[in-house]
Amino acid sequence: MIDLGETTMSEEEIDAYLRAPGRFAAVASMRKNGTPFVIPMGYYYDGTALYFSSTPTRGLTLRLRRNPSVSVSIFDHEPIHGYVLVNGTAQEVSDPDNVLSVKMHRRYPKPGIEDQDEHDRIWLSAGRVVFKVSTAGAFGMDQRKAATSPYALAMPDRTPPPG
Repeated sequence: MIDLGETTMSEEEIDAYLRAPGRFAAVASMRKNGTPFVIPMGYYYDGTALYFSSTPTRGLTLRLRRNPSVSVSIFDHEPIHGYVLVNGTAQEVSDPDNVLSVKMHRRYPKPGIEDQDEHDRIWLSAGRVVFKVSTAGAFGMDQRKAATSPYALAMPDRTPPPG
């Protein structure tokens, strides 16, 4: 785990952060030419891995099948914020009966959608491909843990200045 001083998240804090509602992931994958491509995505977290659901013909699916290396950032938009970073390999996994896809889809409220089952049916109609990324080795930073330390909030080098 990377040490970010007093703002470093523990494994328990990372787990709680990833389970919190309303957060999205920025998923970076690699294009054919080697440049990164980042997209925002919803995710499902089971305590050991993040799951992402895409359609078979989307760019993310094609990129991860070609090169499964990913970097994922989950963050919030608070003025004093936190984030969790996960770097790893995306593994395509089977999703019988779309159980994982529906868990991911239902994690995010759909304002104005009255018939959730019908919306799920439409969303699933193109077919889904699920990728799993282990969160082993994930690290996180939460500036709220240092809310009384201007030095920690400014995020300078880890060594405070003398005096």
